[in-house]
Amino acid sequence: MFNNMKKCLIASVRVHKKLLTRLIHVDILSPGFYFSNMNARCSNNAVYKRFYCHDAIDEKNVTSAELKYHKQKLDKQELDKLLSDPENYKRFQILELEVDVLRHNAEKIPKNIKPGEWLYLLNTQAKSTRKKYLKFLWLNEMKLKNDKEKKQLKKAEWLAKKQELTEDTGEMKYGLLNNTLFLRIYETTINHYYNGRLIYNMMFEPKLVFDCGYEEHMTKHEIHNCSKQLALSFAHNRTHANPLTLYFCNFNKDGLLKQHLHQNIPTLMQDDFPLIMTSQCYLDIFPKNQLVYLTPHCRTNLTKYDPNMVYIIGALVDKGNSQPLSLAKAKKQGIQMAKFPLEQYLTWGVSSSKNLTLNQSIKIILDLRHTGDWKEALKNVPIRKLKPSREWAIQNKQSSIFSKRSQIQEDSSIQNFTFQNRKNVN
Repeated sequence: MFNNMKKCLIASVRVHKKLLTRLIHVDILSPGFYFSNMNARCSNNAVYKRFYCHDAIDEKNVTSAELKYHKQKLDKQELDKLLSDPENYKRFQILELEVDVLRHNAEKIPKNIKPGEWLYLLNTQAKSTRKKYLKFLWLNEMKLKNDKEKKQLKKAEWLAKKQELTEDTGEMKYGLLNNTLFLRIYETTINHYYNGRLIYNMMFEPKLVFDCGYEEHMTKHEIHNCSKQLALSFAHNRTHANPLTLYFCNFNKDGLLKQHLHQNIPTLMQDDFPLIMTSQCYLDIFPKNQLVYLTPHCRTNLTKYDPNMVYIIGALVDKGNSQPLSLAKAKKQGIQMAKFPLEQYLTWGVSSSKNLTLNQSIKIILDLRHTGDWKEALKNVPIRKLKPSREWAIQNKQSSIFSKRSQIQEDSSIQNFTFQNRKNVN
């Protein structure tokens, strides 16, 4: 009986994997797509293409380690080219001396500075900004070091536990590394399942567009944060009960955003990856009357989710200089605009910003579509921005300042206490 169950499970897994890998999500916007010839299209290997636009972004499948090595190699070539100029080489020597002085003064400076990090330091004019960046690199270096030590300790504990579990006592054991009735589900299997489900939904579910045309308005740090938020947005959408079809429009194949995004998602450029990236504008893909640009700078509130509309989110991180770029772009293109009714349902705290990240925005849209309730959808707004949490934080800060002042006064009174003062008091 056990052998029959095992054979059935293995057969079902193989069938599902075969079906998932044969699903396609390309060319569904063309007028010649019909369900009757879907099998014929699936049988043709030539249709396994991810980019239907004219300017295709093509790159071979590589691992994250190879991507990292390739980026370091390009940064090294760019740094050597920059230092070929005597003036730049002189500035580089002065910068090296500055870093050595900071390290000698026991500042938080990383041991190894990579070529890409030297390029950023050379392009930075303010010394305070360079010190902050060096401290940021030092924190990352310490984090990697601590993670490596924890990993080694965990590995040693696991080996000791494994030796105890595999010790032969002459009895039948059930559990980890022993007899079991269940097949092990690997992380790659889970990824295949989520990606296959998302590919299937791409033929029927509504669309959501991320406008990636703001790269020139962001700094390197902001582009890096934007790539992380886009990766988190894809992850939240993939695991949601009702995922949407994501489009990355106005995507620059040679830009820095693509490099960071490819590092965060090494399988991004594979043919069966369930994401549509295109250098085309959304106006060339969808009708203008179906587009709604979500921008916090407009006056119109979004009342409900309409599955017939295509919502656009600007892939922009502007912590330093917040400007209504998305509002200006939507007005110039003549697209409908809307914003989340944050003030209508939430009470904001003092001096708290109403800016939301890209992954928080897509969470709100997904929950709004799934539940139809704004209160449920706006639970994705961080609690720290709301009035009760803000007041509690301010109260704690004031109490800590008061306690520090009282402690300083006590210390000063103790230091000023002399025999003459004691005699006067008596």
